[in-house]
Amino acid sequence: MIGSLLFTACVKELENEGVFESTLCCGVVVDQRTQQPVEDMRVMFTNGDHTNNVVRTSKDGTFEIGVTVDELGQGFFLRVEADSLFVGREVSLKNMIMGIERYDVGTIYVDGPEVPIVALRGVSQVLAASSHLDGEVTEGGKSTVVERGFVYGTMQYPSVSNSKVPVGSGEGSFSADLSNLQVNTTYYVRAYARNGVGVGYSDQMSFTTLDGLATVITGSVSGINPTSASSGGSVVADGGFAVSSRGVCWSTAMQPTISNNHTSDGSGLGDFVSGITNLEPGTTYYLRAYARNSSGVAYGEQVSFTTSSGLPEVLTNSVSNISANSAVCGGVVNSDGGFSIICRGVVFGTSPDPTVAGPHTSDGVGLGSFVSQLTGLSSHTTYYVRAYATNGVGTVYGEQKVFVTE
Repeated sequence: MIGSLLFTACVKELENEGVFESTLCCGVVVDQRTQQPVEDMRVMFTNGDHTNNVVRTSKDGTFEIGVTVDELGQGFFLRVEADSLFVGREVSLKNMIMGIERYDVGTIYVDGPEVPIVALRGVSQVLAASSHLDGEVTEGGKSTVVERGFVYGTMQYPSVSNSKVPVGSGEGSFSADLSNLQVNTTYYVRAYARNGVGVGYSDQMSFTTLDGLATVITGSVSGINPTSASSGGSVVADGGFAVSSRGVCWSTAMQPTISNNHTSDGSGLGDFVSGITNLEPGTTYYLRAYARNSSGVAYGEQVSFTTSSGLPEVLTNSVSNISANSAVCGGVVNSDGGFSIICRGVVFGTSPDPTVAGPHTSDGVGLGSFVSQLTGLSSHTTYYVRAYATNGVGTVYGEQKVFVTE
């Protein structure tokens, strides 16, 4: 009992002189990257074989841990233990702290957790309602990447709170296809990766979906006659949506649409033939092929054509058997213009360019030659004569001949 009292008295006397049997080490643990204190990190003394007096950092990152003079003499280290997010650190305690009451080791920096580093490698295969994306997690941020993928939207800098497509976990390359996009719309996209710390994003890229319209080529126009023609086209791409109808449209105004006259010639991809009817003779028309799908109506290149006049072709024969009061003429109807010849003959008079409004003969119908008898003429008079032919479109005249009666 007396020895114990003497030892206690000696210790107190040493303490009074500023020499202590144990030292209280203190300090603060800080994240090197963020410069923020780290809570709940394990701090301990260790000499490699033995660990003594483990404590944890407080909310402000500070800690206090005691060590005796004997323990310090054994070469102890102050260690901040690594965990799943942080890299640990070890501090060698100098002999100068032996015998002092309190020693502040200052700031111990640890490599703190980081969000993953992720890259958006490219956007490709952009269609009307879909696209293909490639990304890569290049660094996990000292924590397991539990989710990765792509985020996208019509506003810039999308995040995981917007539309996203998860694509597995871990580091490395990954890809995905976006679907059900809106046609003719600009989208912004970023790759993302999540670990225990948070979410990392790549740089942003943008792309614009196609309009979704089909691609159609207008065919040439053939078989042109006064009231009809033939055309067609070819649907070479459907724009990502099935072609429900196709054909040609036409009008006397340029850039016709399906609100004008049009045909319906099937559906789907491929070639089609269109019959164009109910045209007006001698009229210029504009025509385009069209193809309709759920995105709208697409048109091919515009072509133009002019229907034939529909009028007959007639030649005037020479005048013969000229007398004082009569003569013989006639003509040949070479073409009916697509419409039946309903009247033919010659017109004559004492003024140039006579018409059927004046004296004329009626010499049958249809194609071919005809002979016309001119009577009731005046003697010693100059007459002008032309053959004519009339169909449903109108009347045409042949070359004018001139003769003088006896």
